[in-house]
Amino acid sequence: MNLVFFYIAFAFGTLAGSSFLYNIVIYSQTLDAVKGFSGVVFLFLFLPFPLIFLYTGFLLDHFQKKMVLLFFQFLHLLAVFLSGYFDLEIQKMPIFLLGIAFINGMGMTAVLPGRMAMLREVVDSQRIVFHTIIGNLLLIFFFGMSPLFVGYLRDSFSFSNVFIFISWLHSISILSLLFVFPRKISKQSSNSDSPPELVLAFLKRDKVARQVLYMTVLSMLALGPIQVILPKYIRDVLNLGELGRGFVLVALGPGLFLGGLATILFHHSKRKGLILLSMFLISSVFFLGLVPFQKPEITSIFLFLFGITGGVISSLLPAILQKRSEDHIRGRVLSLYTVCFQFTPAVSGLISAFLGDSFGVFFTFLGLGIVFFLSGIVGFIRYAELRES
Repeated sequence: MNLVFFYIAFAFGTLAGSSFLYNIVIYSQTLDAVKGFSGVVFLFLFLPFPLIFLYTGFLLDHFQKKMVLLFFQFLHLLAVFLSGYFDLEIQKMPIFLLGIAFINGMGMTAVLPGRMAMLREVVDSQRIVFHTIIGNLLLIFFFGMSPLFVGYLRDSFSFSNVFIFISWLHSISILSLLFVFPRKISKQSSNSDSPPELVLAFLKRDKVARQVLYMTVLSMLALGPIQVILPKYIRDVLNLGELGRGFVLVALGPGLFLGGLATILFHHSKRKGLILLSMFLISSVFFLGLVPFQKPEITSIFLFLFGITGGVISSLLPAILQKRSEDHIRGRVLSLYTVCFQFTPAVSGLISAFLGDSFGVFFTFLGLGIVFFLSGIVGFIRYAELRES
């Protein structure tokens, strides 16, 4: 039953977390605030990652992962509850939403790596890669479903009621986690080193793990322009309305899910690194096909194909790290991975927005696509250790 309650907590918590991220951004767009306020809110959601990720990882490695996870998920619950309960106050003073976003961001720094690190205490080591892929599949599925889920709720309820409903999902996740009883795992003593030194020492001696993090940054860079300027391209160049734009963009979600699902088929493969590098190279080709044809159905097809490769990549990245990380630093390594995974798209989104305004969407996607493709070739050639792993 341990695993059952763990996955219930994982599923409800992931749906709640993804739904909150989507709801708070579209909610911020309705407020009477400065221009681009939703972008500032989006930045504050991820700002805690580079600030405190090593220390939340340190907590995961030195204290009970379950208790650390419960505390930081409570920050999620607090943020979403404040958003719903103080709706009228936020409308009068939108700046309060930045503080709420930051609180939720603090929770995110530990919740995702905490769930992944806790897997080691719930399942046997022989099954850790398989269950990491399953967990990532849940993450992908609920990430893709959250806009539809929130849209369904918003059709009948106000923003504040949607926030309150999401808080109930977090409550169910927290209660389920209370019924998970992880087994104890002996840890190597490492008090002589500070948190950054431990992680840096591990990455220095493990080239494969270091190269996985490089690939995480490269692969997540592509999500920024897809989230920020592709919707603008669909509206301004393809001249589609909101419903049409939604039908084009929704192709990414099923693609991610199918890609993650396909990863299960070769989770026993001893050449996961080779598959990872190959998928990144192929995904850069699909990225290049998103805008030049100027037809919505073709953009949708390439977005779906990009999603499949992205689903494989995002499933293999944490699976490889999970397998290679040592028990006493697993939390910090996965926290560093989470920074690369979550914060990189926020940065690339801001950069691509600037490039799009300066050079146009078409040339921005073309230039970035070429950069991704060349990076894929260089990575495939240079990362021999990862390719052989």
